[in-house]
Amino acid sequence: MPANPLSRDELQAALDALSARLVERDTVATLVLFGDAAMMFAHDARESIDHIDVVPTPRGLVLGAARDVAQRLGLPAHWINDQSAGTVPKDLVDGDVVDLWERPNLTVRSLGPELLLAMSALAPNRPEDRDDIVRLATGLDMASSIDVEVLVAELFPGRTLNAKARAVLDDLL
Repeated sequence: MPANPLSRDELQAALDALSARLVERDTVATLVLFGDAAMMFAHDARESIDHIDVVPTPRGLVLGAARDVAQRLGLPAHWINDQSAGTVPKDLVDGDVVDLWERPNLTVRSLGPELLLAMSALAPNRPEDRDDIVRLATGLDMASSIDVEVLVAELFPGRTLNAKARAVLDDLL
């Protein structure tokens, strides 16, 4: 990961350049943002981040175009990162995502607040995660840790909060 975080404006310019590169390659793509990137672009909760966590479609073509953009703009090679995409549920439906914007050949979406909250609640390791939990829970009118625990069970069947996560939720909500 880069030593210097990238601002929202820098990342927006990079995504616009990605759109242009996809046009050059005659490729239509979708990015589903999650993690810090979703909090930045969908919830105005970050001023800068190290990279954009995404589920890219089509994966290889998007990542190749993103590498081209990185070289052209002097960005870190992995400014777009899909390494954590496996933590996102595989069968997303329209209600699970929110459209953010479209550019030529590029649609940018975000995981919805319910999924973002559940994912943050499962691993609240950083101060930002705790802030996200409060922001998202408040926006969803969830006032207790039990509400969030039920949400996690609904969205991630078979997964439960560990003792640390439960204690963080109890402290926050």
